Amino acid sequence: MTRRDVVRSSVRGDLLLHPVALVSLAVLLVNDHVLKAATPSWVTGKLSDVAGMAFFPFLLLAVREVLLRRTPTLRSAMGASTLTAVVFAAVKLSTVARELYSGVVGVLRYPIDVLVAGASSPVPVAIAPDATDVVAVLACAAVVIVLADSTAGSFLNITPLTSTGARPPQPGTPKIKGFRSRWWSTVRLPSRARWAMRR
Repeated sequence: MTRRDVVRSSVRGDLLLHPVALVSLAVLLVNDHVLKAATPSWVTGKLSDVAGMAFFPFLLLAVREVLLRRTPTLRSAMGASTLTAVVFAAVKLSTVARELYSGVVGVLRYPIDVLVAGASSPVPVAIAPDATDVVAVLACAAVVIVLADSTAGSFLNITPLTSTGARPPQPGTPKIKGFRSRWWSTVRLPSRARWAMRR
């Protein structure tokens, strides 16, 4: 497999069920609907930014997978992270982008606002134009780290260890006695190389 290999999913969009995505969404909802109302402060403002930047790339990849039937890759994760970061920076630094984003997010959040706060109509999101908030875009890297970790075994072609701490021999591996056989059992060579060794 190569770095372009996809992460296999049993259900399309199930990347949203990853613990990082779920925790980020929970923090975002609790902070926006509970903490900000109870104790509005600089901390709650930054917390929403960080949680949102961590969650939205996961959401973009899940929507992409469901609509286009294309499973997440490292490249698509980097693209989703970059898009999220660019939009967030534009919203924080541009008045036009901020007003547009505020209205759109208000409409998208309406179903949640109805369930959580009993809202009767979409409410534009209040966004403070603070350039220092842009540092929160670092949280966008969370989805890239998750995808990289999920595919690391495929990149290195690693075989899980057995209960004794040794890797089980792979099908077609030549049997060689002594120390070399123990070393050989940890290596997976292409079929041509194994054929050459048997000659």
